[in-house]
Amino acid sequence: LLVLSLFCLSLAAPRLAQPPPPTAQCVADAYPPPPDTLVPTARVNLDEPPATRWRQVVAPRAAGMRALLGQFRQFLFNLTGSDSLMNIVDKEMVPLSQTLPEPFRSELAGVSALSNLSLGEVTLFNVFYELFPLCTSILAEDSSGRLFHARNMDFGLFLGWNVTNSSWIIADYLRPLLINVEFYRGGRLVFLSSHYAGYIGVLTGLRPHQFSLSVNSRVSAKTQSLAGVVEWLLGIRDQYWLGVATRAVLENATDYGQAKQRLANWKLIAPVYFILGGAKHLEGCVITRDRAAGAADIWERAAAGNHSWYLLQTNYDHWKSPNPIDNRRGPGNACMAKKGQDEAASFSGLFNVLSSIPVLNKLTVYTALMRVDDATLVAYRRQCPDPCAPW
Repeated sequence: LLVLSLFCLSLAAPRLAQPPPPTAQCVADAYPPPPDTLVPTARVNLDEPPATRWRQVVAPRAAGMRALLGQFRQFLFNLTGSDSLMNIVDKEMVPLSQTLPEPFRSELAGVSALSNLSLGEVTLFNVFYELFPLCTSILAEDSSGRLFHARNMDFGLFLGWNVTNSSWIIADYLRPLLINVEFYRGGRLVFLSSHYAGYIGVLTGLRPHQFSLSVNSRVSAKTQSLAGVVEWLLGIRDQYWLGVATRAVLENATDYGQAKQRLANWKLIAPVYFILGGAKHLEGCVITRDRAAGAADIWERAAAGNHSWYLLQTNYDHWKSPNPIDNRRGPGNACMAKKGQDEAASFSGLFNVLSSIPVLNKLTVYTALMRVDDATLVAYRRQCPDPCAPW
């Protein structure tokens, strides 16, 4: 009940009054982004012991991780008037970490030692990212058959607003923690992914020449996410944590079809959208998942009507209208249509679409661009200057 209470408190935080979102736009000049916004890259050797394999990622960013957790402590204190809830979390999240399968259990302990954060804080750090990312993901194929996958990662809604900077506080603390990771085994590159330092799961990743993957939260079913955490704490552990599932797929699935089968059928701790890109003509889909085994829906690129060259997914079921106060889908689709396949199906075109308000908004922490055929994953830190949509 402690974890349930924590997340309910976070979601119950009062939404600060915001001006109406600016008029939707479709920009043409955001790419290339400034070089100093490029997210750096580090290596993780999967042959190294789990407790130390994240050293290159975590050690240089440990101070930023502690600052982020300190800010979250302050948020809870402002919300509740007490440090007691976070202090309990420091202790009670430890048993949760010890129920995770290896190597994740040992990796969390290693991150704790490398960052000088408690194991409870590091576990919370990982659980929190699994439940609350608000995102836009796009799959696109150009006229020559090259496949592109791009995404905005939005994070920090309800977790404190900086009136001085007109920004979400947690998003500001996350940007310095961004890192792309190359995972190696036996001297061979296995997969690439974009991370917040300290998070050991995967929300954005690519297996060279096979498939690409991004994860969007399924907003309409968040209460089920909380139920999954509570079930796990009560000993019902036949489901996958999202980060565990995506890492397992990127580490072990050998092709698009195998990845699709696993993501569609594994039982999960939270509902989600898996946006899966392939390496061949028309390979690509959005897998809409409930927690139970089996996909609620698989939206295939080949079945996307008159725009089968791309799919765009936010945080609402594609067959339903999005929430009118959070409609990134409509402007995103309008921008894709305006640019057309020749312009939009490219890194420059997709970056410009993802830079168009409200697809780009105050919550956007990074934009990632992926190409499976040449094993490219690049990411850029993002900030949206005023006038900008709050989400």
